[in-house]
Amino acid sequence: MIEVSIYRDEEGRIQEILQSGSSAAGSADTAQGVSLLLHTAAIGLQDYLKLNPQLADDADTFRCQVERDSLLNREIDAILETALLGLKDLEESHADQLEVKEVASAVEV
Repeated sequence: MIEVSIYRDEEGRIQEILQSGSSAAGSADTAQGVSLLLHTAAIGLQDYLKLNPQLADDADTFRCQVERDSLLNREIDAILETALLGLKDLEESHADQLEVKEVASAVEV
């Protein structure tokens, strides 16, 4: 099973996305979809918004943590919340291979 955990700050904004589990844990298509969504979000933060998110990427995990810039909160939210919508959509059609969970979040999206 591939797991994606979404961590939010006290204002309900995504601050970190952590994916664990390898392509062996699900189908190659599901793993590739998750990878594309997460990497595209990271590229948007880096190349479009010129931010420097903390990234860790190896065979079994991907982690993207962003330090918030109050002037760019709307843009950061747009990128990360859109990635989350894509992940949840993928989870609906591949629930046996992917679990997306929001951790320590008291805010409904």
